[in-house]
Amino acid sequence: MGFDATRKLPGENYHRPWPELLKMTDEARALVDALQAQALG
Repeated sequence: MGFDATRKLPGENYHRPWPELLKMTDEARALVDALQAQALG
């Protein structure tokens, strides 16, 4: 099974608006950075 996650164009018979992109909060980014630093030692 495969998923096509590319944005579709109106010429591809897709006319719904795309949702806004998600962005990490500063708190989430700090947590990810801390976990990566811990994992990399």
